Amino acid sequence: MNILWVNSSARQQGSDSRALGAQLVDKFQQSGVANICQRDLNNDLHILDDEFLQAAYLPSHDRSPSQVLKLKMSDILVQELKNCDALILTLPMYNFNIPASLKIWQDLVMREGQTFKTHATGIKGLLNGKKAYIITTTGGVAHTSADYLLKKLTRLFLNGLGIVDQTYIYADNLAYDRQKNLDKAQTQIAELKL
Repeated sequence: MNILWVNSSARQQGSDSRALGAQLVDKFQQSGVANICQRDLNNDLHILDDEFLQAAYLPSHDRSPSQVLKLKMSDILVQELKNCDALILTLPMYNFNIPASLKIWQDLVMREGQTFKTHATGIKGLLNGKKAYIITTTGGVAHTSADYLLKKLTRLFLNGLGIVDQTYIYADNLAYDRQKNLDKAQTQIAELKL
């Protein structure tokens, strides 16, 4: 099984979302069937711009060398998603939203004709049959709160790709009851049936 592990925490050390992701990766590796591709979203990403958008909607044979170069990272990220059987997505809540790095990654992998198709009634994801594990961490917002948008935004994005089999693992309110809530998330991971 090929696992794509995507980390969006800005913290390299001391990140709860990264630590919980590592626990889930270890669980897959202990099963003996996991090849892990790790993607740190703090490196090598660029925001969308006019040249990117023009290049993305041109047939590949019509792209200039600079347009091919502009799409290179996006092409790599899309291929990582296509190659995986399961996605582990770790995301902390920053300012009541997903990290900016995760939004950039989403923009780079949402490619018409590669990860989704447009129809008269909307879009249809092309990455069907994959499983996603989403680990979220928050300092003070519970996943049951109306202010918690991480699941809604992530579910909408993954559904757009065709990844509808989604499992969410929550580590909420870490600023207030850190150990208790980390323990809950760790237990949820330990009890997952892979």
